Amino acid sequence: MNFNEKFNYLSKLIGKTPIIKIIANYKEKTKEIFAKCEWYNLSGSVKDRAALNMLKNSNLTKDSEIVEVTSGNMGISLACIGAFLNLKVSIFMPQTMSDERKKLIKLYGANLNLCKDFSECFELAKKYSEENKNVIYTKQFENIYNKEAQKEIGKEILSTCNIDAFVSGVGTSGTLSGVGSVMKENGKKVIAIDPSASSLLTLGYSKGNHKIQGLSDGVIPKLYEPNIVDDIIPISDEDAIAMAQKLNSLGLSCGISGGANFLGSILCSYDKVATIFPDDNKKYLSTDLSKKITTSLVNEINIKI
Repeated sequence: MNFNEKFNYLSKLIGKTPIIKIIANYKEKTKEIFAKCEWYNLSGSVKDRAALNMLKNSNLTKDSEIVEVTSGNMGISLACIGAFLNLKVSIFMPQTMSDERKKLIKLYGANLNLCKDFSECFELAKKYSEENKNVIYTKQFENIYNKEAQKEIGKEILSTCNIDAFVSGVGTSGTLSGVGSVMKENGKKVIAIDPSASSLLTLGYSKGNHKIQGLSDGVIPKLYEPNIVDDIIPISDEDAIAMAQKLNSLGLSCGISGGANFLGSILCSYDKVATIFPDDNKKYLSTDLSKKITTSLVNEINIKI
């Protein structure tokens, strides 16, 4: 295949992911939770949708270099797509992210630039994109095509499930704002997850670091739309990890952010809820997801497929 044929073929490898129905019992209430299993995408996360759509709506050519700032999954997506298209990719990521994320980005052949924090990532990525030719800097935190790509998730959910609400964490806010806008148009409620160790959405600024990688990256992103959010639910690191472990014990390959999303779906006020499993467990093997963590809250919850 030539460059354009390979680029078009990517649409067959991304999207239309399965949804699994999970029954949760908590405090004598039973809920139906419909989880979109986004690890079925090409590189294993929801970010593949946004990565492809941002590139489709850029001036990408066979001579382009892709540049992005990421906490992991978007970098992996762009590195994977770049490898598929034989393009150079340069990723800027905080050094605190999991080893699996770093190794996957390198495995796809991308240049990985580790930084002390997100502020340094943005500074260096901007400088790099200005000093080099043929750069496509996708700017996922403000790129409207990130949000537009995620609207397809909302349509896929509503075509399959009868729900009251949608629950999602906020990283770039592409998923929450994209899916959320479709949900609001159809009379559904939208709930955001806020890592309690950071409380970025609640306070308007981050009060500290947290372990739910992919959510709350230190600044409220430009794509975040507070007007569509009906409620914000705080989730602790330990509860998110314990919930993810309980889901994995059922054979559901769920990462920490998926655990946070699922727990928020249980704690919200609605009985039929859709949410996202943004990625699988494989990117978290070197994190606390591999340690036995129990919490009193998650111990009270029973789930079954």
